[in-house]
Amino acid sequence: MQDIHDRDSFRLSDQIHIGYQRVSKTAANSTDAGSHFDLDSRFYLLRDIYELELESAELLRAITDKNRQLGSFLQNLNKRMDILCRGISGNRDENTTQVNPEALISEGGLSFISPELINPGEHLALMLVFHPSTLGLTCFCEVRHCRLAEDRLTGGQVNYRIGIKFINLDTTSQRLVSRHIIRVQGDERRSRLREEDDLDRR
Repeated sequence: MQDIHDRDSFRLSDQIHIGYQRVSKTAANSTDAGSHFDLDSRFYLLRDIYELELESAELLRAITDKNRQLGSFLQNLNKRMDILCRGISGNRDENTTQVNPEALISEGGLSFISPELINPGEHLALMLVFHPSTLGLTCFCEVRHCRLAEDRLTGGQVNYRIGIKFINLDTTSQRLVSRHIIRVQGDERRSRLREEDDLDRR
């Protein structure tokens, strides 16, 4: 039954930069996940901008309803700020995370490939960087399963697929994960529509 639950939970394929540190259950419940990594201020830059965007979203909608031109200008300003912040924070994760091209994500957890065996029940501090937004997130998780993966790394080293459940996510982090999933789904949908349109034109 647990296997079925795991397969149903981790469904959205994604590429995510992932870093992790083993921690105790006590640490997962009493410390800040970011404290387990050597992070500079740039890591949190886009998250701070995102939190401000969430706070102003309702106000922006109200302004747009009353003045569409002003609303469009403010939305354009937000996009330019987002591009600027991504440029400032770019490449910050190269030395602290590894890109995981076979990650599977849901709002409740994550599944990723690792060369390291991690036992079910262990707790991890996670550092995630989502693409293409480059939004960074740190959180704690509990390992739900660890299985041999089908493919192997160079030199015959065994890969494992690690399935984890997010724990103690704050509201902003929950929204960040949800927004990222919606964005990936939207990108996939637009890609399928373009492919179908190309086939219709042939």
